[in-house]
Amino acid sequence: MIFLVVMRKDLKLFVRDAKFLATLGLFSASLVLILSVAFGPIFAQPAREAAATVWAALFFAGVLGLTRSLELEGESGAGDALRLSGADPFSLYIGKTLANFALLAAVFLLLLPLTAVFFDVGTLRALPGVLGVAALALIGYSAWGTLFAALARGLQARELLLSVLLFPSLVPLWIGAVKLTHAYWGGAPVDEVKDWVKVMAVMDVLGLALAAWLYEAVQEAAE
Repeated sequence: MIFLVVMRKDLKLFVRDAKFLATLGLFSASLVLILSVAFGPIFAQPAREAAATVWAALFFAGVLGLTRSLELEGESGAGDALRLSGADPFSLYIGKTLANFALLAAVFLLLLPLTAVFFDVGTLRALPGVLGVAALALIGYSAWGTLFAALARGLQARELLLSVLLFPSLVPLWIGAVKLTHAYWGGAPVDEVKDWVKVMAVMDVLGLALAAWLYEAVQEAAE
């Protein structure tokens, strides 16, 4: 299937760029460490501060990852070859979205134990709930981010444009992620914020639907 080929291609490009992966991991971990020091040493609300920190770090890491994926694709020329092959644009989009999701999931799995240790939050009992929240958040981030990254292709200020487009578009997603993570880490009753699961699911579906409608036009415009 085309989307699996695209996903495998993008993941191989990421793996070959070991310097970028190391930089991304170090940047994300450093951000968590800096914010834990800024909030500490005695945390007023550790669960809230930890939830805000991990999702702030994911947002900035995601912008870097999405931008780098465009650069790697341009350097290799693989993206142009796939587009010229006449493959379904939405299949190309799904493949790239899955690759970006895998990258962001790896960063999240790196940051989760660091945040738990630095802020002294989280338990194994809360882990399934937090991972579920992460899945919803990262699917939406990857769906919207891949679409906006295609829109920013070829522009000089790609990072700035991505941030400008992503931040206001994904505010409901980030609010839901922070509130639910905060609740699972013991800061509030989960039942009080469970409606945010629906909001996040709607954002995920909306991002995929918008890409199904616009991705081909955005791809053609970027060319």
